[in-house]
Amino acid sequence: MRVAPLLRVTSTASCTETSAVRDSGAKPRAASASIFRDDKQRARFIAGVLSWLDAQIDFFDPPQEDAIAQIPERIVPGRSRKAFGELGLALRLAQRASQLREREEIRRLKRAWLRMSRERDIFFDARRRVHLVPLMAVALTVCAALDQVPESPLRSLQTVLDRHFLDRTELAAHPKLDLKYYLDCLGLKHAFDNDAVLFRRSSLTNPAAIPYARRIDFYAITHLIFHLSDFAARDMRPICGRHFDGIREYLALALATSLTERDFDLAGEFLIARLCLGVRDDALNRAACDVLCEIQQPAGFIPDQAWLAGLKPRDDPRQRAEEEFFAVYHPTLVALILAACDLSLPFEMNS
Repeated sequence: MRVAPLLRVTSTASCTETSAVRDSGAKPRAASASIFRDDKQRARFIAGVLSWLDAQIDFFDPPQEDAIAQIPERIVPGRSRKAFGELGLALRLAQRASQLREREEIRRLKRAWLRMSRERDIFFDARRRVHLVPLMAVALTVCAALDQVPESPLRSLQTVLDRHFLDRTELAAHPKLDLKYYLDCLGLKHAFDNDAVLFRRSSLTNPAAIPYARRIDFYAITHLIFHLSDFAARDMRPICGRHFDGIREYLALALATSLTERDFDLAGEFLIARLCLGVRDDALNRAACDVLCEIQQPAGFIPDQAWLAGLKPRDDPRQRAEEEFFAVYHPTLVALILAACDLSLPFEMNS
């Protein structure tokens, strides 16, 4: 059983971000509001993250899709495709912040991602590879942010949706909302319920008790918040209603718990989720950010629990490097998304 820390935390508190700010009554973000203590701390953190990602770009290379001899309907994402898609998502969000967008490391990563997407033919046979549709939807939104959306795979995804099964299968609220977010960004037609309905059916209205929650429960919470808020571009108060304060309190305790357990991947996600709810310049966020900066390794990556516990020894240097990559790439991408949200928040919630 997970033991939650005994503490009381006091918090102070994009396709449609302009209208979202106007409709919610949120005020423009103060330029000084940041989870980092100063610009130097943030600059060191970002430089380390980008240096590591730049050096590891070859490990993000996805499979050669048009050379796979397998029944298309049975092809599942796998860790290489997942890592590639998540790198693209982080780069998409980095585009929102000029201080990231203009960096040469980001430009190199963007060029490499787009080159790999073309060379590996990542949208190959989209109509039949139905298990890859969520990743393809993410990748198309990345293309839209970094370059332009290729028309053929966009039509293929709409064809899959028109078959009336992908958006009608029995799923929990969070995978539905995950996919819906990207389909909406692409302007595709689907049969998913609207955000308000999915929110009411989600665990955000009655989250699992922290001592007994599974990791998947926590990731469901953070991803629901990411996509409902468009990664901090939209004010979530209108959709959360009376649940808003309870969700903020839950995130505070969950963040403190993940720090106690040295789970830096979840800590990063909870910190982003707090930014998405407008909780920014408070003591817990600063403490969490300090911990992430301190745990960042000299190479620039953020370790996860498996890396901290010690990875399995490998004789082959390539295998050792690959195992370390897959152990730490996700918390490091989370760190880049965290920096992007910190730099690009368009509004500030009232406390």
